[in-house]
Amino acid sequence: MCRVLIFGGTTEGRILAEYCHEKKINAWVSVATGYGRSVLMESQYLHIHENPMAAHEMEGFIRQNGITLVLDATHPYATLASENIRSACNQTGTACKRIVRESSENLKPGDQGEGKVLWVSDLEEAILALQKITGNILVTTGSKELSAFTKVDSWEERIFARVLPGLSVISACEQMGIKGKHLIAMQGPFTAEMNRAMIRQYDISCLVTKEAGHAGGFPEKMEAAAECGITAVVIGRPGKEDGMTVREAKELLSQAMPELQIRTEKKKVSLIGTGMGGEDQMTVKAWKELQQCDVIFGAERMLSGITSTISRAVKVPFYTSRDILPWLDVHEEFTRIGILYSGDTGFYSGTKKMAEALAKEPYCQRYDTVVFPGISSVSYLCSRLKTDWEDVRLVSLHGRTCDVIKELTLNPRVFVLLDGINTVKSLCHILKEQGYHKARLSVGERLSYPDERITVGTPEEIKEQDFDMLSVVLIER
Repeated sequence: MCRVLIFGGTTEGRILAEYCHEKKINAWVSVATGYGRSVLMESQYLHIHENPMAAHEMEGFIRQNGITLVLDATHPYATLASENIRSACNQTGTACKRIVRESSENLKPGDQGEGKVLWVSDLEEAILALQKITGNILVTTGSKELSAFTKVDSWEERIFARVLPGLSVISACEQMGIKGKHLIAMQGPFTAEMNRAMIRQYDISCLVTKEAGHAGGFPEKMEAAAECGITAVVIGRPGKEDGMTVREAKELLSQAMPELQIRTEKKKVSLIGTGMGGEDQMTVKAWKELQQCDVIFGAERMLSGITSTISRAVKVPFYTSRDILPWLDVHEEFTRIGILYSGDTGFYSGTKKMAEALAKEPYCQRYDTVVFPGISSVSYLCSRLKTDWEDVRLVSLHGRTCDVIKELTLNPRVFVLLDGINTVKSLCHILKEQGYHKARLSVGERLSYPDERITVGTPEEIKEQDFDMLSVVLIER
């Protein structure tokens, strides 16, 4: 019988461990840190070893546990660990397979605890990549090409440059507009700890570096980016790494366990209504399902709301079928998929189009789709107003058109979703113009959040006030 040892601490290692659990394959999983252990599920089939091992310790571990197959799923830049694993396997005559990523360019923000690596061929490609990334950027490529980064949107607020502390360098940086706290003039080398401190101090979301080798502190930068869970944009593509993908490793495990009757099972897609805000607005059933997902899609604001409590899943800021389904076509290793939608799944939600897309070939053959409803904005607002909504007409001006006056003529109460164009001010203007001066408007902003605000008044009373562009309004004539 095959006895498997997985060296993990990465998403790939976790996915393979979960596969062993699902298929009831006894496996040993080695991780170097407590965090690596924390993202692994508790299972009678998984035997966790926490703490890094030197080559001779790996060799002893393999012999002691009778390991016959080793899967090296350590981080791409954990080169020393991979060397030790190969050495231990050579000394013990154990089969060893390196697990490689299908494409590092396809990694998306949200893969917490491991870091994301975007390889680009040149500076121009790096700038294009940065245009798609939000948040602060730490540039460590030197001062000579620093001016190119002024092409990045809102660069004055977002770019933090680390350069040598020479007077001419500092002067050149200040002349191009990079100065004050955005200019870090320091002499390296920098340890991983120092890099981590800078990333946290300046709230960095992305680190830009060249593939500069050990002399340039490249491993320390990559280690810090990985531990802080931020994106690293690396100028200079690496050579192709030999090995197998997660999908191929699963096939190898099934072949190595002939006694297992491994069936091709449908994957599960959960369409989850998140309610008005974070996790406390979801149903208990929806929250439990979300905790079982290995990849979660949604708008960035929704993903950020669950990051602190769900760290094990890969998080991808996509929310339309045209983006999500092609991504899943490439990343077949994910079997529990969660897609987040604000509010309720049945009230002007993207759930409808996603469910329709999943019901078509070939996706209906691959996925079982389950919908988890959430608390709608109309239900929440009416509860805060201590009123029912059984006679309320529901309409949306959020990216849509609707004759609100006609609806108000036919219905005593109308609930409206607004957007950045169809605002409270424009609604007040229309109501006054059409003779609804005495209409009662209840405007809800940031519902369920700490800064929630509900304003009640006539069109005349609130017409000059500023409201969040994603407000909702209950109009009573």
